[in-house]
Amino acid sequence: MSNIQLILAAITLLCAVAFHFAGTKPLLNVVDYSALKDPAAFNRYVGKLMLIPAAVAAMSALISYSYPAFAVPLLFLFPVSVLALVVWIASGSKRFAGNA
Repeated sequence: MSNIQLILAAITLLCAVAFHFAGTKPLLNVVDYSALKDPAAFNRYVGKLMLIPAAVAAMSALISYSYPAFAVPLLFLFPVSVLALVVWIASGSKRFAGNA
């Protein structure tokens, strides 16, 4: 089970790196990038926040490897951290708005 969590950590880490180095490219289809003051700063912000689910998945993998009985309950921490990330991005994106 820790292999699955390591794969989730690696995928999330790759996404975080992609967001960090995306520049002004619109990677999120639910965000109007033309309304942002600084799209590059917004992508870097999202990239930093995506490190949180990656760290949660990596720590879950480490704990699951050490204590296999906790593998299934720890697997549910990743989706919860991703949902928290989405809420955090939605609430924090307001400070990047204002292209008027």
